[in-house]
Amino acid sequence: MIDERFQCEILRASRTRLFNLIEATTSDIIFKIPEGFNNNIMWQIGHCITSQQRHMYMRSGLPMYISKDFMELFKIGSAPATWQINPDVIEVKQLLSETINRLESDLQSGLFINYEPFELPIGIQVKNHIHALQAAIYHEAEHSGIINMYLKLLS
Repeated sequence: MIDERFQCEILRASRTRLFNLIEATTSDIIFKIPEGFNNNIMWQIGHCITSQQRHMYMRSGLPMYISKDFMELFKIGSAPATWQINPDVIEVKQLLSETINRLESDLQSGLFINYEPFELPIGIQVKNHIHALQAAIYHEAEHSGIINMYLKLLS
């Protein structure tokens, strides 16, 4: 059986690293798009939050803890080139921790009952909220690698 609490600990550790990265990095770097790329560090972080919310909550038929506007900024296929203004850094930092806190609470309360399966771009079928949680961990690790690459390119 999957230990949901441990899975959340991993996700929380990832989110803490992203939070600390925002704190330690200038806005110029966070919002700069490296040459040859479409997105920036802020998009990578917001995209992690949005994907986790869509895959855990929306596919479970539950309301997400992010706004529709936030989702539109960071959903797959979006890019900073379409932003009218830069996203609020404070909101992103808050959502990094608030969404994992709520996820832990919602998992403990048994909120996730129904699930609309889908296939990840890597060819794996996500059949339930536990799969979605595990996929979120992989997804955030993948984007953390991209963020680290961006930091090297922009430094």
